[in-house]
Amino acid sequence: MPEAPGREPSRLQVIAAQLDAVIDSAPLGIGLFDEEVRHVRVNPVLEEMNGLPAAELLGRTPAELHPGVGGEAEVLYREVMRSGRPRRDVLMTGAVGSRPGQVHHWSTSFFPVRHDGQVIGLCVVVADVTTERRLAEALAASEERHRRLAEDLQTSLLPPVLPQPAGAELAAAYRPGGTASTVGGDFYDLVELDDSSWLLVIGDVQGTGPVAASLTAAVRYGIRAAAVRTSDPAEVLRTANAVLLRQGTPNGTCTAACVLARRTGDRIDLRTASAGHPLPLVLRSGTGAVEEVGTPGTLLGSFPEVDLPVAGASLAAGDVLVLYSDGVTEARYRARTGDLEFFGEERLRSLLAASRGAGAADIAGRVEASALEFQSGHPADDLAVLVLRATGGS
Repeated sequence: MPEAPGREPSRLQVIAAQLDAVIDSAPLGIGLFDEEVRHVRVNPVLEEMNGLPAAELLGRTPAELHPGVGGEAEVLYREVMRSGRPRRDVLMTGAVGSRPGQVHHWSTSFFPVRHDGQVIGLCVVVADVTTERRLAEALAASEERHRRLAEDLQTSLLPPVLPQPAGAELAAAYRPGGTASTVGGDFYDLVELDDSSWLLVIGDVQGTGPVAASLTAAVRYGIRAAAVRTSDPAEVLRTANAVLLRQGTPNGTCTAACVLARRTGDRIDLRTASAGHPLPLVLRSGTGAVEEVGTPGTLLGSFPEVDLPVAGASLAAGDVLVLYSDGVTEARYRARTGDLEFFGEERLRSLLAASRGAGAADIAGRVEASALEFQSGHPADDLAVLVLRATGGS
């Protein structure tokens, strides 16, 4: 066992001699320090970490050898010997004096060494975790890039700004489910046909990620292309169905609701079609009643021929049309009994009835906030809401 030059073997050195075989063969850096925080014993791994042979380490303190990270280490070492309490897995970062340009990361644990109940030194165990740390940093950077890409992609699938046509208010809310880096399948859109007519669309493509994003884009642009030649909501959805079938994606299905809204004097006339999607709801401003509009039709993307019944309704001034995805009504949480409880349509209807007289943006925000609160702020699925409120006039 190497000894500090000119010094008699201490009690700590005697004890250390009995552990030489274990210390020398350990895959971790192990060092013993005296009460003045001077190196008393180092194993080959710790020599390599310091970049110096044992002869140049013994009898010297970490701060003398490595003014930066060594000084930080000394503060911790002295505190452990003073308190008598060990420290575990302390991350330290810096460069040793012999390699000033090489920054390393070390996971260090240190504990006081006692003899006859008295602290006589310190043992340090060090693992070089530089590679792991760099991989973790690279992974975090990659995840951040992926998150930003997902956000950009999701944004591109939604209209950037909803217009505010005369005689109506329009508002929307969207909340992705799962992780922030996941592209969801919910979407909404508004196509202006002329100064007094609009197509409102909301949909839910199965799945998440790039495949769902590509299907969402295909459906959305298929709907916009169909709107050039027809304003019939059923025909618009049939075009979306044909687009999905041509994509040929396994399980590439989609639910959607399409509403033609046409302003006629002080009212807005509606024609609706739903393809396996939750039916639109109308909130009557005079009574607070909430009415379901239309009849469920066939899911898109599964069959060449789809049954899409069209229903009509009308909005007077103050009435509100609400389109939503099942991420609202199927929002859920697990009760203490272990049972799953769903937000449900009745809770949504009650919320809308209590929102009588509110503006479109307020209603969309209330639906989003209530569904989110119901899930304690952690939505399992995407949710989308599109609101049209008739204001009267032309």
